[in-house]
Amino acid sequence: MAGPSTSGMKSIGQDGPLTFWQIVVVALCVLANVSDGLDTTSLAYAAPALLREWNIAPSAFGIVLSAGAFGMLVGAIFVAPQADKVGRRTVILAATTVSALGMFGLAASQNIVQLMIFRFIVGSCVGALLPSLSIMVVEFSNEKRGNLFLALVHIGFAIGAILGAAIGAMVIDDYGWRAIFLSAAIIGSITCIACWVALPESVNFLIARQPPNALERINKLRERFGQTPLAELPPKPQAKVRTFSTVAAILSPLLIRTTLLLWVASFMRFFISYFLTGWKPQVLVMAGFADRAAIAVGMATSAAASVGVLCMGLFAARIGAARATGIMLASCGVALLCFGFTEAPIPLVLLAAACMFTIEAAFTGILITSTRFYSVENRSTGVGFTVGIGRIGAIIGPYVGGALIGMGLDRSSYFPVYASAAIIGAVAIVATMYRRPPEARESQPVSAH
Repeated sequence: MAGPSTSGMKSIGQDGPLTFWQIVVVALCVLANVSDGLDTTSLAYAAPALLREWNIAPSAFGIVLSAGAFGMLVGAIFVAPQADKVGRRTVILAATTVSALGMFGLAASQNIVQLMIFRFIVGSCVGALLPSLSIMVVEFSNEKRGNLFLALVHIGFAIGAILGAAIGAMVIDDYGWRAIFLSAAIIGSITCIACWVALPESVNFLIARQPPNALERINKLRERFGQTPLAELPPKPQAKVRTFSTVAAILSPLLIRTTLLLWVASFMRFFISYFLTGWKPQVLVMAGFADRAAIAVGMATSAAASVGVLCMGLFAARIGAARATGIMLASCGVALLCFGFTEAPIPLVLLAAACMFTIEAAFTGILITSTRFYSVENRSTGVGFTVGIGRIGAIIGPYVGGALIGMGLDRSSYFPVYASAAIIGAVAIVATMYRRPPEARESQPVSAH
């Protein structure tokens, strides 16, 4: 038997070949995020038919879209951290179960208030899931494949959006908008059942918290992964005392300017992205596309978003994350402006794809920039606040879009608003290149600019 110093899944992953059960865990996490992507985008694909059938004002529907984004913020802030107390598996199972039930609720909704409530519930589950999914993938994969599998989890969201567009295009004409939610609910239920059956608990969580039967559960997992069982549990780690010192650090005189610039860039990215995600099908319908065609465009734009996420890594390595992100946001601004004044169908589709490519690439760039800027001690807080402030933009973006569309404005009137937001974000992220403290430059091996 191994001694108590053994530290969980780090010994299971190592640099050796992946085992069958490691692949199963990674596949389940990817599947869960695919289901999340489908759940999140399904309302946008249902929007054109739903708005007509219920005669919903765009401003009111914007509130429904914003409810989902608000739910994500609540889930990320209040639910996701509970995984440190109750376990990663517990949070993943609870979130996938409630999300599937929420999708059934959306399919059965009879009024806009019910839509808003179920949209908030599903959004909170999506916000709660991603941190635990990411941690589980890193913990259960080996050193060689960890980053690749983590990227697959994040791309899984875009795959879910593509799947949602494909389902929507197939069912919208014959079965109506409820069939989109019902399909997402069924897929979510399958994902939930698979996780209940095959997803293990985090070994690092079991070692850190040491719940009843922790040693037995750890050894059962180690046996499954071909590892020597532990003779006894290692000493329980001392609980960390949470303070506001890290928040004060990222707002210190040395860091506050760059921190605020990162918040502005993140806010603008989410402001644009969630407007596009929520309103793009309806905008295309208003431009003359049939419901099925507008939904099908979602497959192309979601694929473009996935490529953008992958390409940003290459761009950042060549010219620096901040500079690459600034280019992407500025390019998005140009694409948004052109979209507002274009009438021909094919150019509209190409511009929509360009918008999604650049705005999703920009998000990856913002994460890289913020990760490289903050020291190890402040990194989690710095990146967490950057994303958290951005999610406020995710709440406001769809609502503002709904209000502007509800006023009867043409695309040429409200798309420049979002193009301006992209330019503001580009200026903010590029400005971080000149606000980097000397010690950060010395301590980070990879330049953020």
